[in-house]
Amino acid sequence: MAQQGVATISGFMGTDPQSFGKEGGVTACSFRVGCTPRYFNAVANKWRDRPTTWITVKVFRTLAKNVLSSLRKGDPVVVTGALATEEWEHDGTKRSKIVMEATSVGHDLNFGISVFQRDKPNLGEPEGGDMHPDDGVVDSDLNDNEQTLSRRKNNDPWDASVVFEQPDTVSGQPAASES
Repeated sequence: MAQQGVATISGFMGTDPQSFGKEGGVTACSFRVGCTPRYFNAVANKWRDRPTTWITVKVFRTLAKNVLSSLRKGDPVVVTGALATEEWEHDGTKRSKIVMEATSVGHDLNFGISVFQRDKPNLGEPEGGDMHPDDGVVDSDLNDNEQTLSRRKNNDPWDASVVFEQPDTVSGQPAASES
């Protein structure tokens, strides 16, 4: 049995996801996540930050495609994956860093409500045939929640949309009222 260090981290995206790899090869991207633990200092009667831990996350294949389309710098995320050591040589000196090869990535719903749109599998329909007849048709008199519910009226099992609203944040941290 192979040994593997698996971990889950939550934090804020410090960079937008960046594609890497060869043109026409496996879709891949990477991004940085910063985790800043907080604690309440009873003597000072206020919240304090511990030092931020930064980790590079690498993502491949369909997950990478979805990360590139879904996540941006500042988003709160939860990432699970295998820890790996990357080694290289620079100016004759061996260097290394720990990276996480993600198996799951998602918004951290402690900080807001997310929008989820399931990838629809190709069910043998002609190109473009996997769309709802009313996809892209929005009634301008409806608010975002009503529009989402309207699009789900067909009870399509491949439509798992929900509405996203993120609370006020400053520099990617929760608003002061949440501290």
